[in-house]
Amino acid sequence: MSIAVVSKLFIYPVKSLDPIELTTAEIGIHSLKHDRTFAMKTSDDRFVNSKRTGRVNQLKTSYDLEAGIISLGERNSAQSETFELRTENEKLNAFLSDFFDLEIHLVQSEKGELQDVPFRSSATVISTATYQSLLQDFPEHTLEDFRLRFRANIEIEDIEAFGEEKLLPSPHQGTRFTIGDIELIAMSPRDRCNVPPRNPLTGETDKTFVKKMIDSRAKSLPKNSIIESMRNTYFLAIDTYLPPTQFGKKISVGDELQKGETIDLSSFE
Repeated sequence: MSIAVVSKLFIYPVKSLDPIELTTAEIGIHSLKHDRTFAMKTSDDRFVNSKRTGRVNQLKTSYDLEAGIISLGERNSAQSETFELRTENEKLNAFLSDFFDLEIHLVQSEKGELQDVPFRSSATVISTATYQSLLQDFPEHTLEDFRLRFRANIEIEDIEAFGEEKLLPSPHQGTRFTIGDIELIAMSPRDRCNVPPRNPLTGETDKTFVKKMIDSRAKSLPKNSIIESMRNTYFLAIDTYLPPTQFGKKISVGDELQKGETIDLSSFE
């Protein structure tokens, strides 16, 4: 029996930059294909992301992945420049270095190594109802704004707020589940960082955001929620693992989520 339906799919070809919304996504190695395949790094091997600088949010990005093209420009400008999306593209690396005033080079991996939680988290899942529950305490924000702040891959509907967290019975247990023909394993709630408080279009930080979210989650926790066992309530969405056997399969908007068996996660430690 279905407990939810896929309503949105997002990939982020360059880690920390703008997403692409899809109707169908292919499964890659430990991730959705093309998700966080590229990332920006500085000469000291540190990622350039929204945790490090709000300037990331001011970089408008669009892609033609079939042609291997990326277009970049200031968020508030109609102008943009187009580049071949490849690590050794000196013009692209120079543009990024100038934009951030840092020495930047693009890195690439198609094995899931650039995910926020490599290998253990292949894709994040959240329900539309979860966003809508939080938005009751953030009336100045919109659903699209929250999607950009929390950057989940798979959004589901026809399920209650925080229903995705029920796939995690305890901190040491997960659940096998399917979406269409794809098998996933629910691994953990996603611990949030200092990215969501940043305005996704300007990079400005709302210093009240974290406390408001913690308070909102605390008052709306479902009974027996796994979040009760966490150090605080600053968690949203769930991390899921895509086994290597899922490579090449596809997931689409409209696919149904079916809950399977509970499993011990100790083998993933």
